[in-house]
Amino acid sequence: MLLKSFAVAAFAAVALTAVAHAGTSKPAREAVQQHELTQKNKALVLKAYQALFGDHDLTALDRYWAENYIQHNPTMTDGRDSVKQLLESLGVAHWPKQKVDLKRVIAEGDLVMTEVVQPKQGQSPETVIVDIFRVENGKIAEHWDVMQPVPANPTNKRPMY
Repeated sequence: MLLKSFAVAAFAAVALTAVAHAGTSKPAREAVQQHELTQKNKALVLKAYQALFGDHDLTALDRYWAENYIQHNPTMTDGRDSVKQLLESLGVAHWPKQKVDLKRVIAEGDLVMTEVVQPKQGQSPETVIVDIFRVENGKIAEHWDVMQPVPANPTNKRPMY
């Protein structure tokens, strides 16, 4: 009888554990899917960023940016052709290739944020750039950015990046 009571108690404990875990399996599965999507979007943005801004490959726009790309930079218009025209006017295709110096990358779901330092070029100072990209259907669909020149004589001596 004692063995039977033990078996019933053990079965009840296993059943309760299964019920408790069944209630959390969907949220756990969704968390895993969210993490996988985040990693996929982060990898896409990093690959696209290096291709366009490091390798100066303008065809990267066709591969990684959505045709109806939304631009929040007030000096540019929407669409990947606007980015292409700007970069062509700067002569970026003739610049030497370089490894993009990513200082920070933060990603969650469909949003990926990068922080890079653009080295001093000619008269333009070293500039810290923060880009935020929204990814949709495997393409960069939307973009925000903030650019700040690094001052020659800063009051605060800590680096900006």
